[in-house]
Amino acid sequence: MSSRIDPETVRRILDTADIVDVVSDFVKLRRSGANYKGLCPFHDERTPSFSVNKARNICKCFSCGKGGSPVNFIMEHEQLSYNEALRYLARKYNIEIIERELNDAERQAASDREAMLAVNEFALNHFEHNLTETEDGRNIALSYFRHRGINDAMIKRFHLGYALERSDALYSTAKSRGFTDHYLESTGLCLKSERTNSYYDRFKGRVIFPIHSVAGRVLGFGGRTMRSDKTVAKYVNSPESTVYVKNRELYGLYQAKSAIAKKDKCILVEGYMDVISMHQAGVENVVASSGTSLTQGQIRALRRFSSNVTLIYDSDAAGIKASLRGINLLLAENLTVKVLLLPEGDDPDSFAQSHSASEVEAYLKDHETDIIAFMIEILMRDVSKSDPIARAKVANTILQSVAMVSDQVLRMEYIGECARRLGLSENVVALQLQKFSAVRAEELEKEMRRQQARDVGRDIIPENGENAGKAEANTTPDNIRQESITSSVPDKNLVRAGSNTLLPYERMIMRYVTRYGLTYFCDLADADGNLQPGTVVDYVVADLSMDDIHISDPALSSVLEAVKKLRSDSWPDDRKSIEKEAGEERNRRIEAGHDEIRQVATDIYDIEKRERELAAEADAAYDERLRAFDTDYLQRRLLSSDDDTVRLISTDLISERYVLSKIHTKFAHVESEEEQLSTLVPRAIYELKAAILAGYIDDTKRRLAAVSPSDTETFEKLLRTIVEYQELQKEFAKTMGERIILPKHS
Repeated sequence: MSSRIDPETVRRILDTADIVDVVSDFVKLRRSGANYKGLCPFHDERTPSFSVNKARNICKCFSCGKGGSPVNFIMEHEQLSYNEALRYLARKYNIEIIERELNDAERQAASDREAMLAVNEFALNHFEHNLTETEDGRNIALSYFRHRGINDAMIKRFHLGYALERSDALYSTAKSRGFTDHYLESTGLCLKSERTNSYYDRFKGRVIFPIHSVAGRVLGFGGRTMRSDKTVAKYVNSPESTVYVKNRELYGLYQAKSAIAKKDKCILVEGYMDVISMHQAGVENVVASSGTSLTQGQIRALRRFSSNVTLIYDSDAAGIKASLRGINLLLAENLTVKVLLLPEGDDPDSFAQSHSASEVEAYLKDHETDIIAFMIEILMRDVSKSDPIARAKVANTILQSVAMVSDQVLRMEYIGECARRLGLSENVVALQLQKFSAVRAEELEKEMRRQQARDVGRDIIPENGENAGKAEANTTPDNIRQESITSSVPDKNLVRAGSNTLLPYERMIMRYVTRYGLTYFCDLADADGNLQPGTVVDYVVADLSMDDIHISDPALSSVLEAVKKLRSDSWPDDRKSIEKEAGEERNRRIEAGHDEIRQVATDIYDIEKRERELAAEADAAYDERLRAFDTDYLQRRLLSSDDDTVRLISTDLISERYVLSKIHTKFAHVESEEEQLSTLVPRAIYELKAAILAGYIDDTKRRLAAVSPSDTETFEKLLRTIVEYQELQKEFAKTMGERIILPKHS
């Protein structure tokens, strides 16, 4: 690989791909008002809940939540990477893929990666050949798989193989095919002996389990020894490399991804044979962590296909006790986690081998248990009622896991369950859970601040293709509220409330930004004090920056950064081109209209009237084309971003249904959401600031309660601070109760 898709080609693909056309290749659609509807291709349903919006070029299932842009739909449906989906759409629309040349460093990195993948592909074929075409392979390895009950279909599906006992069998064959020592060593297939200064095969004498990427490329291998010698490691795996990063890969995900997406559930087991036997039994939505603790990278790879996970354990409680960290990571990533305990003496491999597919499915359905209830049962099993210290330790362990759950309704259910099962009052459980939650919120806050520290120095409002930066408090014209919301408070840095508390307010702001971020909003002052047309995102960033407020949710913050980058990088030049085209179209329309007017007008007054109407219509068409361009430009690029987080969060925000607040219901009959932006956007910002202020007041009250009665100076200072903030709260309430009118650009 010496090139990558040129950005202009990517833009052509994104602009050409039509969501109705793309989805229609897989789903039968029927028109429903302005949209199209059909049965969701991502889950089984009888009533259509899959909606396709041609105007916005997005689709969404309002049952399972999946959808997005044409690129996202193809990635999800066909299980392709971002670049693979782009190439798929380019082939569909006969768009020539133009690729730009890589620089020397990029070219070398791409060359190394492709060379290593090529070596791995060669090794895969070599191992497969050994298994079925050599005498040792058939007598030793194939007999082993037969003994374990693995059939030919599974051997082929998982590309199982065998490494011959001869120490250089792979190495000598690879060298004869032209592969170099460097790549054989960097992939870990071969090792160099310091004693003999010669190479030997890492996996010699082992059955081979290839590890695939989600796109099907061979990244590495696992090998099980055929010896009974206890001094030899039972399993050996490929080392970390450029192509194989262990903490991102799950064994069997390539084979299981379609079933996981279809069933909206992933079953997580421990070993290679567990996965293969479950697939052979007909349960295909199964992957393995390959005997290692779950990592955040693996969980996020899994989450791409489903948010529901079932962990399978044998009857030994040691398994779950050893895997608590992985369980907490799953909960922290907002996954729904259940656990299945197998009958005594069984593991997933033996259970699948001794039961039919229907029996396995039935057992899974009837015996999976909520993770917290299961933890209580397992961890309390060996704890004596007369040992309060041990019981308290178990209770804290369980509540630390509950603290990872962000859904407040589910938390309340867990509080009641824990109180009942642990023999504690709900108040005690809730208080302890609050402490653990506070610790977690503090950790998240620290991580957010570390991330924000890495972002320090980024500019605020782009100006003439460059970042203006340096946004001062006076960034709005005189007839817009200009003062900082903290101008009357000693400390201008508002203390942030917990991320979960602020999330709804930040989400509402980002909803307006993703939908209308590049549309004109009001005039804003640049660094020199001159007024310039400002977009929605300009206004939001400038207003928040006055009080040093940042979007605290990492996912929403990444979307805002993507919008700001589009605003400064590609949008200004692209919009100039559209302005030119729209202007030429307006002139042609007026010129054609004048010819028609001359033919039908009755007198000079009629001519003047018709010409005024023609000019107004042409101007309106010009403005509408630019408005549509601004909206579509941002949405198309966000919904087709190569950043998974930006693409998925933007899809959710843009497709989210809008519910009018009571304040604005009375305007609903005359105004669309876009027409109400002059009220809705400032109000959303004020609501976020009010929530931050409320958090600051609560924090100050807690500090006040902890002050010693003898420390009157600190007590009075904190009391004055609370009064000042409460006064500011009243101003907020007054401001948010008024309809804010912004000036129109003239």
